[in-house]
Amino acid sequence: MRNEMIGAVVRRAIEHPEFRRKLMESPQDALQSHGFALESAEMEEIEKIRTDLGAGDDVEQRLVDIAGSYGVQAGRQ
Repeated sequence: MRNEMIGAVVRRAIEHPEFRRKLMESPQDALQSHGFALESAEMEEIEKIRTDLGAGDDVEQRLVDIAGSYGVQAGRQ
């Protein structure tokens, strides 16, 4: 279940740039506004992903790669 929830958050971040921006700025607010209720372990993983994404990198492609590690098939649109 944990991987499914994290995968859903990552997929939403890939598909919705505004959500991605909010997630980077304020994860709790972004998740709450989109109806995600994550446990502390899941929040820790989201925070790790968030801090691992570098500002200079191709964030969308990195998210696609991360999604794959959680079993989510997501591609660039």
